[in-house]
Amino acid sequence: MISTFYQEQQLANVLKTFQTNRASGVLYLDAEVNFQKQKRSRVLVLQNGQIVYGDTILPTNKKLAQTLGQKLNREWSESAIALSTQKVANKTSIRALLDLLVKMRLFTWEQVEAFVHTQVVLILEQVLPHSGHYRLDHVFEFDLCHGEDCHGLDLAKLIADVNHRQQQMSAFAPTIPSVEAIPRFYSSTADKITNPAVRKHLEQWANGERSLIDIAEGLNKDVFQVAQSYLPWVQAGWVVIGDNSALIPEKELPIILAVDDSPIMQIALKRALSKQYQVLIASNAKDALMLLHRTDVELLLLDVTMPEIDGLEVCRTVRSITKFRNLPIIMVTAKDGFFDKVKGKFAGSTDYVIKPFNPEQLCQLVAKHINNANEFNANTV
Repeated sequence: MISTFYQEQQLANVLKTFQTNRASGVLYLDAEVNFQKQKRSRVLVLQNGQIVYGDTILPTNKKLAQTLGQKLNREWSESAIALSTQKVANKTSIRALLDLLVKMRLFTWEQVEAFVHTQVVLILEQVLPHSGHYRLDHVFEFDLCHGEDCHGLDLAKLIADVNHRQQQMSAFAPTIPSVEAIPRFYSSTADKITNPAVRKHLEQWANGERSLIDIAEGLNKDVFQVAQSYLPWVQAGWVVIGDNSALIPEKELPIILAVDDSPIMQIALKRALSKQYQVLIASNAKDALMLLHRTDVELLLLDVTMPEIDGLEVCRTVRSITKFRNLPIIMVTAKDGFFDKVKGKFAGSTDYVIKPFNPEQLCQLVAKHINNANEFNANTV
């Protein structure tokens, strides 16, 4: 199989291309989750361009049926599965075994689809923001499909659900910035924890090497539930949240403010820049202006298309404030039209970058404008 590289934020476009081309097979993904290029391997199964399954590894038909029985709390699932595996003609077919179990009323096709949809959303959440490599194996057969008409999952709905979950996670910020946050428990705080189960968990899992996603996977839990559990522990000072992509202490880094209402874009911008900069995040104009006034921001990254007040209006507002007239402002836009660039210039932007962006090129652009601003400020003192 040929391995193909994709940039950050490009995987969704790869999946849309497979959908258009009605591709079938097992899609192996190796996402690069940090600047050390650590891999997160996941698999998606495509049938005629549609995703029909996703997991860390592909299960056998019996294993998948057992997992469904456990998730749906079916007390007699083991007996039904044992009987069905004896009766089914094709001993390796996913579809044939599940179809027989549906006829036995162990579960419905709607329940199967709902379970797989939720699982695929979790998989996409873990890989969509990152760069990585993919390989499509057309030979490997995994014959799952959903319902009596044998359909796949709706890609647009899957991505929308990922975005919704990211919006929910943003409520934990800045205490827990993302699902990639890395908690570390220090033994010096152990005496403050009265619940022995919590102390045991933190000693075992919060070692400063695992992200919340890694911990959730190890516990077989939803990362959102894990983040909810960690929120009060971080607030109590029992756990410190870190990010292994930042190699220099944040207090020594120039500060960049990124304004974007998309949680996935927020993660992508922070990952692209946090090696050289401290990246503050705002989801709307109000929060952005508050951070600008409270913090010594050296550059503003501003999404053009935001609800309520768009980026162009925010740019004009910032430029109207005397202290920010020379602040570098880079507009982040999905539109590559001449007219949009002109509108950005008239609003007061310094430069623009097109989504999906190349992380290295974005870093170079940011560095250029921060250096130019520093030289200008030094010459005007």
